[in-house]
Amino acid sequence: MQLSKLYCNKSNFKNITFNLNGLNVIYADVISDLKENKNSHDLGKTKLAELIDFLFLKEINKKHFLLKIKENDRSIFSEYIFYLELLLNSGKFLTIRRGVTDNTKISFAINDQRFDGYNPPHNWDHENVTLKKSKDILSDYLALDFFKNKEYSYRKSISYSLRRQGDFKDVYKLNKFSLGRDIDWKPFMFDLLGFNGDFLRLKYKNDNEIESIKTFIENLKREYSVRIEDRDEVVAEKLIVESEYIEIESQIDRFNFYNHDKELIKQGIDDIENKINVLNAQSYALNYEVDKIRTSIKNKFSFDINKVEKVFDEAQVYFPDQLKADYSDLIEFNKKLTTERNKLLKITLEKKSAELKSINTELLQINLEREKLLADLTDSDTFTRFKTCQKDLVKVEGKLLKFDEKLKTIDTIINQQQEIEHLKDQIRTTVDSIKSIYQTTDKNLKYGRIRKHFSKYYKAIINENAVLSWNINTQNNVEFIPPKVKSKFDHKKDTAKDEGNTYMKLLCVAFDLAILISYNEESYYRFVYHDDVLSQQDNGIKLRLLKLVDDTLKENNLQYILSAIKADLPVREDSSLIEFDDDDIVLRLHDKDPSGTLFGFEF
Repeated sequence: MQLSKLYCNKSNFKNITFNLNGLNVIYADVISDLKENKNSHDLGKTKLAELIDFLFLKEINKKHFLLKIKENDRSIFSEYIFYLELLLNSGKFLTIRRGVTDNTKISFAINDQRFDGYNPPHNWDHENVTLKKSKDILSDYLALDFFKNKEYSYRKSISYSLRRQGDFKDVYKLNKFSLGRDIDWKPFMFDLLGFNGDFLRLKYKNDNEIESIKTFIENLKREYSVRIEDRDEVVAEKLIVESEYIEIESQIDRFNFYNHDKELIKQGIDDIENKINVLNAQSYALNYEVDKIRTSIKNKFSFDINKVEKVFDEAQVYFPDQLKADYSDLIEFNKKLTTERNKLLKITLEKKSAELKSINTELLQINLEREKLLADLTDSDTFTRFKTCQKDLVKVEGKLLKFDEKLKTIDTIINQQQEIEHLKDQIRTTVDSIKSIYQTTDKNLKYGRIRKHFSKYYKAIINENAVLSWNINTQNNVEFIPPKVKSKFDHKKDTAKDEGNTYMKLLCVAFDLAILISYNEESYYRFVYHDDVLSQQDNGIKLRLLKLVDDTLKENNLQYILSAIKADLPVREDSSLIEFDDDDIVLRLHDKDPSGTLFGFEF
């Protein structure tokens, strides 16, 4: 699989058509006298690698350059839509569309041939698919043999074909793995080198599970204050408390409250309760009636004839004397009627009040009788002893529950320790398998090819011998040793060249090329992007590196992409620059003005 095109819906973006099966140069013409004051990465060389990674469906967050830089609370790239055309190993061309605003909605279009120009496809085989599903779709399109039946996808190794500056610090461990766990990359690297990464994955998984169980056990011991060696002692103490429980329970069973309760019932507890309920109901009803009568008595007849006459005057309506006399007679009649009614109400009030007083007196007396009977019940010796036994039984039950909890906790710890031993047995089996692999590395053909090509390529660049190797550390885990550079005068003697940044970069270059060549016979990546690979290298190294790339590309179906600034180009003996062929340069950048950047403006 190789890169075919990268383009955008915005005219200011520098669209790229890549050379298939050949050299691709991202060339930056930086003005030499301003070089120290300018950052060549601002031109977009490194951003290009990030953009390619984005179109290979990398998940991004607000720290990614496409989302980080904002204007009016929106990303300056919010309207950008990017397209990446790939040449698949099947010979077909796949276009991936991904926008910045809806970056979790991806579209795919498959075609038999390369599209002309930078116009996106009219028809999409999959449109606006979720990011998670899109990765599965892209994985199916890429059909890389290495990832078949693996727990990880094509994205696990994409950065070995997109080496940015931060990825040249270690041959094996990429920058994206720097903060992660060994299980996140070592099993994969073991697979990549031609071994069975499942052994490492199982070893790390079991190690982690053992640590989790140990932490769980320590928490149990601390929380419940138990030790497994105390289990039998806890059982013995529990037996003593169980005997105490049985004795108290027997005492309670010997108490007979039936006759005592029967006598209390005869004394009228039930009748008293019923009477109290009836009397309470009567008292409530009488209280209500008394309140209503008192309220009615307070309400007096009120009618002012003078106010009525005033209303007529204000309305300029004649108020006849006869009508006034009729109103006065009516008022007098109502006063007499109210007086007679109130006399009757007062008689009723006295009767109801007397009845209410009698009921309340009876309630007071019957409640006193009820309290006495209840006092007899609660003060009886039998009940007192019963309550004491009940309290003792509750205490003993609490002790038994604590013993049960302790035993349960101890048994849980024992079971967990047995699980640890089971996991250790699995680890021992796994370690034996890893050791067996370690003793037969010379039999692994894939590993042999990778090491052979790696040493060959490094020697072609540096004229020194370098070797790839790994070992098993004290924790019985695989340790990938940084490649050793051997002295050309004494192969047994190591040099310190592998420790320098410039030499480490070349070791990474040799490794990446060795991987691509070793997997070239199967469906795998067929391109690699090396950012600023010529930077800070000796002139002879640059010449040999470029010759190696040229020879490798002629012999194999590969695509090599490098970025470089003009000042890093190799020179001839007369100090003149050895320029790249125009056909090899797929993107030209410069720092003369913002139009020379990848996006056509500075940010």
